[in-house]
Amino acid sequence: MRRTRPHTISIADDDRARIPFAIIGVLLLVSSVLIVATLQTRHDPEIDRGTELAVDRAEAYAISELRHATVRATDEVVRSPVTTVDADMNGVLDDDTAFEDQTRLTILAKATATLDGRTQDVGQGRTVEVSMPTVDDWTDADDLESALESVTLEEDDGIMAVTVDDVEFTVRDKNGDVETVVSRDLTVSVGTTMMALHERVEAYETHLNTGMLEGVDEREGYGYDLAKRLWPLVWGKAYYDRLLGDPADRAFENVTPNDHTEVMANDARLTAQQEVFGTQDEYGNRVMAGPLLCMSYDLSDSALDLGSTYDFDGIADDLHPDENVSSVDELCAEGVISPDGELPAMPTVEEIVMGMLENVDKNGTIQGHSFADLAMYEMEAGLGQSDLEDEMRAGLNETERFNEAYLEDYYGHSERSEFDQDSDPEVLNEIQGGLENLRDEAILGIDNTDSVIDDVYTINGKLGTVSSSPSMDGLGHPLPPLPDEYDASNYTEVDRMYVTTNTDIDGSVNKVTKDGSGSGLERSLVTVAIEVEMKYETYRAWNNTTTNSSVDVWEHDQRYTNFTASFELDGEFAPGLTINPNSVDHVLEQGGSPDPYLGEPTNWEDAADEVAKEFFGRDFDSDSEFERWLNGRADDIESRNDFRNAINYDSSFDKNIQFSPHNEGALHSHIVWNDLLEVHNETVTEIEPVEAEVMEMLTADESPIREMNESIAEMEAKHVDDRDDFENAPDIARMEARQVYFDNMYKYVDELATEHEKVMTGGGNLIDSLLGGFVDSVNEIINGPMNLLDEMLGSGEELLRNEGGAEIDTPNVLNDVHVTVDGSPTYHSSQVAVNQTEVPAVRAAGDGPLEIDDEMDFAPMGVGYENEIGLPGFPLIPWPPMFYLQADAWQIELEGEYARFEVETTSGDPSVTESTTYIREDKDVTLETPDGDELELGSTDPISYENSQTILVVVPAPQFLPQGAPGVGDNQHSGDASGEMCSPFLDDTGPDVGENSTQPSRESCL
Repeated sequence: MRRTRPHTISIADDDRARIPFAIIGVLLLVSSVLIVATLQTRHDPEIDRGTELAVDRAEAYAISELRHATVRATDEVVRSPVTTVDADMNGVLDDDTAFEDQTRLTILAKATATLDGRTQDVGQGRTVEVSMPTVDDWTDADDLESALESVTLEEDDGIMAVTVDDVEFTVRDKNGDVETVVSRDLTVSVGTTMMALHERVEAYETHLNTGMLEGVDEREGYGYDLAKRLWPLVWGKAYYDRLLGDPADRAFENVTPNDHTEVMANDARLTAQQEVFGTQDEYGNRVMAGPLLCMSYDLSDSALDLGSTYDFDGIADDLHPDENVSSVDELCAEGVISPDGELPAMPTVEEIVMGMLENVDKNGTIQGHSFADLAMYEMEAGLGQSDLEDEMRAGLNETERFNEAYLEDYYGHSERSEFDQDSDPEVLNEIQGGLENLRDEAILGIDNTDSVIDDVYTINGKLGTVSSSPSMDGLGHPLPPLPDEYDASNYTEVDRMYVTTNTDIDGSVNKVTKDGSGSGLERSLVTVAIEVEMKYETYRAWNNTTTNSSVDVWEHDQRYTNFTASFELDGEFAPGLTINPNSVDHVLEQGGSPDPYLGEPTNWEDAADEVAKEFFGRDFDSDSEFERWLNGRADDIESRNDFRNAINYDSSFDKNIQFSPHNEGALHSHIVWNDLLEVHNETVTEIEPVEAEVMEMLTADESPIREMNESIAEMEAKHVDDRDDFENAPDIARMEARQVYFDNMYKYVDELATEHEKVMTGGGNLIDSLLGGFVDSVNEIINGPMNLLDEMLGSGEELLRNEGGAEIDTPNVLNDVHVTVDGSPTYHSSQVAVNQTEVPAVRAAGDGPLEIDDEMDFAPMGVGYENEIGLPGFPLIPWPPMFYLQADAWQIELEGEYARFEVETTSGDPSVTESTTYIREDKDVTLETPDGDELELGSTDPISYENSQTILVVVPAPQFLPQGAPGVGDNQHSGDASGEMCSPFLDDTGPDVGENSTQPSRESCL
């Protein structure tokens, strides 16, 4: 569709509500605008009627001349507005109000030259002399500053009121004697758009210098206009190369070439004019035609199929007046053109943007088999990718989901899966340090199947029911007394001896070695009963202290005490399992399906022996053996604690006891190669992938990778049986290994999602560090331009076409006001300078319009780009099987300058014969004083601009989409494209372009 832009706009015909703008450009004299004159006197003179009439006539004349002076002054000021104040004029013209101050000063100068000292004959021999506020020295800043206090401006809705205070009228009689002196403030009102024009031109320059990050959130500014064009263009190119192009021949050596940026920058500038002035340069569409056609042809030749819609050679033939140019290649070689006549139907920027956006696939696919592979690696130490490939690849290739190219990428035999470590930014080290060891650790450092077997063949022994805790039913050694017949006061004890004798031991250890009717994994395994009879004897001796003879008295006593204990030792089999096998057919006995390695499976048949051994320190085959062990430990039992120690009684007994199947290696191989690999194959081919939008992968608080858990849960439910009736220990080990396999998948989903969330969440993350060289925070990119791109993916055409003009309000006193914008050069080339022959506005800095210099060159614009990352981009999860998304970033800088920029306003009012033209160009500004001297006011600066774009592109990683070229990014590592390129005039725009600015700079230009 052809896009047309109006050359002018009619304000009077537009009945929409509009922003006050220029009651543009007319100096309106209408009877409806009243002249306001205020009579002020320094004293109260007594004058006759004739004198008063003389003053009134002189005042009317002065007001008329003041109006003419105002008209001339405003016309002069808008053609040379001061934007930089001369140092000598500081205090007269303020930097913030230089335009208004210049207008006041110019009006004062024009009015003074016209009125000051002017004498008028008012009849009857009387004369009236007009005196303007005194300026002793028009070159003295203090005098000018003081004089300007007498001039005020008030502008409202296109009507500017100018007031000059203290204008004196001196009336003299026919003899020349002063009759009276009257001082009055004179006010005139004129219709003018100078203030509105000045505001709009300044707004336009501000608009051009509003960067992407400054303006995109508010949807305004040149950076925003550029983003709407460059982001879809760059993303479309990157996605075409990644998903649709020939892997052996990238369609775009780089995605931000300066010539494409130049076209979009010029189109955005014309849009900026439309947004600020309500119209745009009427020649804009014409100068855009050639470059836009060349860019369209370039894109069509590479990626955007426009050849079936447009005859490029035919359009080129229509555009160029030279008979020697008949093809698009010849036209593009000629450079910028300005065709005459009607423009042919040709591609538009909107069409290009929409066409490139069609290449962008918003959705990315997160496959589950990488998590499955990681989980499988952990089940078998030393299992590598080649082993999995040998076992799985043929079967996977037969499925509809995976083709040979995909498997080439995934298993690492394709160039598309290679990551150029030499181009890694240093920031990758942080994240790769934690992730690059994942697979090595899983392959070499972990063997979950061994752990599963160990867990299954483990019993937790503990003290069970205690029928009788260790106790004694009597006392210890008796203490025989001195017989009554002896006088205790004459006898002293001289000896005492204790004798402890084990007189009887009765012990039993009953073990449970068969399942019987039991199928649970918790049961009593050993019943212990112990009774020990101890004989305690005591011997005492006394002698008579009066005779000091030898022992005279001996006494003996004995006592029998029984020590008893009765308790059970329990066992819980495979206590640390994830599954919950409450019922097992064969626990303590061999049985069940044939063992994968030999005969009937080995279970926990030695459990009672092992528990008894762990508790007592040794095992017993019979009660008599148990009693003999007790007999050797029970000779010195004096107390209940001695008894507990003698029988090794531990009330806190709770020990894990490790068993081993009689051929653990065979069981291990059976689980891994006969069962788990089959489960793994089925999981890889059937697990549902997760679809996630690119924007969600970049902005979601929770990583979409976590959604993979739902698919894992479905596969887990299919392969992990939650039944209770397991046959035996190998059966449990097989199912437990499956459960651990799926738990590993959950673990890796969490680990990778966590790393992804670290990359994506707020300040200080890895992408922040990566892009920290040219943006303060990656969130500024994601929250602004990335959201804009997301919006454009759904409504790009409408978003571009919504670039309406400024709303303009026209007062009733003006008729049919029109605005015309003329920027010179109209088209800003970044590759070719222009001279005065091509663009008459070109001249040296400070020169006036009559200065002719055919040798003067003018550079309108400079453009440069830098690829911040390089091929193949930054992996958001930088571990090859888990790339998912790769990011790259470009910094685009541009600057430009107009040789002249003017906005003209005209009115259809029949009383108006002139237009108002506001001009910005590089020239010195002077004011002719009433004395005829030239007063240096400062300079008019040309409209200039600097702007930048930071474009972040994210594409699916090649491992999961085995088409197109690898990754994203300029092909600077394997082709002719440079990672950085600046046009000849970057940092050298404007007149007197440097002699060396003739060739693009390839390195270190930004």
